[in-house]
Amino acid sequence: MSENLWEIRRRKKMKVRDLAAKSGVPAALIHQYEAGEKPISQAHLRQFARALIVDTWDIKPLSDPKPRDRRAKARPPRGPRPPKKPRPPRPPTPARPGQIEHLLRLAERFPDVDRASLEAQAGKPLEELTKREASELLRQLQERIRLEHPPRSKRPFDRHRAYLPEGVDEFELKYLTAAQEAGDVLHVTLFDGSRVEGQIVGFSPYAITLRQPDGEEITVNKLAIACYRKRGGDR
Repeated sequence: MSENLWEIRRRKKMKVRDLAAKSGVPAALIHQYEAGEKPISQAHLRQFARALIVDTWDIKPLSDPKPRDRRAKARPPRGPRPPKKPRPPRPPTPARPGQIEHLLRLAERFPDVDRASLEAQAGKPLEELTKREASELLRQLQERIRLEHPPRSKRPFDRHRAYLPEGVDEFELKYLTAAQEAGDVLHVTLFDGSRVEGQIVGFSPYAITLRQPDGEEITVNKLAIACYRKRGGDR
């Protein structure tokens, strides 16, 4: 008897993101399928069946909505809560010695800023500053440094590889998902020199499944792949 997609996924102890990585179907679309908002396409049924290790007829093409959590049932109204007692205000936290040292080091960058000018701006000796007051003075000096001495180039840090080897890299996931949805032909070169080509049927953190021109499907282990690229594109 066929089951809902979400029932099989839960029975297999998979999360939606795990099923998305193994089947190659975007997680947002899986949520729509499991909510019964749209019927599952035949192509995606095959991909889900392969990822969940079931037959396609084991999955309902149109899922029933998930049952609500029993814990979400309405609880009987409670009586009025007693008013909370106002907490006494906390005493201000004094500035750390490291903040004062950092403040004086930043002040050395400007000919018009020294201890006396900082104390005049704060209205008190630096040793009597609170943590918040010291942070505000630091922020003002850092903002002045940023405006008067802009960096030579703005190259925001970006991660180009996954931190864990067993995780599907975010960029590879986007690349393979776009290639699969576009029906692109992937050219794969293995370390032994052999080559395989075909349309992406599905992929996981460890393998890519391709449908070859003759209709036969082949699964290639990623550890055996030297490189791959789509026709007329980059790797």
